[in-house]
Amino acid sequence: MTQLNIMFSAAGRRVSLLRHFRRSLDAMGIEGQVIAADAGKTAPAAFVADHIVQVPRVSAPNYIDSMVEACRAHRVGLLFPLIDTDLVLLSENRARFEAVGTRVVVSAPDTVRLSFDKRLTAEFFVAHGIDTPTVYAEAQWSGLGDEHLPLIVKPWDGSCSIGVTRVTSTPDLHHATSTVNHPMVQECVSGQEFTIDVLAGFDGQVKCVVPRLRIETRAGEVSKGLTVKDPALMSAARQLVNCLPGAVGCITVQCFRQADGRVRFIEINPRFGGGFPLSLHAGADFPRWIIQEHLGQPAEARMDAWTDDLAMLRYDDEIIVRGEQIR
Repeated sequence: MTQLNIMFSAAGRRVSLLRHFRRSLDAMGIEGQVIAADAGKTAPAAFVADHIVQVPRVSAPNYIDSMVEACRAHRVGLLFPLIDTDLVLLSENRARFEAVGTRVVVSAPDTVRLSFDKRLTAEFFVAHGIDTPTVYAEAQWSGLGDEHLPLIVKPWDGSCSIGVTRVTSTPDLHHATSTVNHPMVQECVSGQEFTIDVLAGFDGQVKCVVPRLRIETRAGEVSKGLTVKDPALMSAARQLVNCLPGAVGCITVQCFRQADGRVRFIEINPRFGGGFPLSLHAGADFPRWIIQEHLGQPAEARMDAWTDDLAMLRYDDEIIVRGEQIR
């Protein structure tokens, strides 16, 4: 029987994702474990995994050493990073993991770095002719007037919408740029906001694209969404990811579709997003397809192999454990 152990770093709250990988292994007749690696003992996803590995925080100097050793000890075949702070380190150290038989499902360092720094993201969009809101350099801020309003001020290294501020006056702009950490100033655009899940194979080729309308968000993560099989959105996202150097795995990109139909991209996140379960339930089985490609099996991935107009309405759930299990 084929064997494959799969590890997730910073498993956190990704209960649905880990459960599906477990179901995928079972359905494919693969013997293996789903392993959750986390710095804490209270990650909900850890309690649906087959095995838990406690590792240092990403900021610790021995983090990579510990992760490599965990992968070696547990014979991990695939390692998935699930938070932004993990991505650069794991991407830069892929060779160390490969040496112990672990394939890290992460894009090349250049793609990870440009996604982490939203200034570089904007430069990438402009360099490749991808429509994006204007970003104003710091030297231009003093010249921004009422004709430029409203504007968005946000941290160029932020996530989860933390620190994102919409300003409607020049005094508000001056205040926001002096209080937001690592501020960048961007043209404010309106319209329907989409997160688009894109699967890039290990060969770098785009296999599937699923646009999800963001109906409602909470703490920067979609809480209500809807799949939308829009050819223009799918084509634009595919072209974008094709431009990324060494794109691998699930790449989530965000954009606005304005009332005039203009599509403008704002972010790239080269990992599974929190709202991915909607694409999964719609039939875009990225976990199964990644496993198939890794094992050299015939790939079933198709560009439109998912259901249009499927809604996700998320709610809070709980995992109950004994206190001794989290101490």
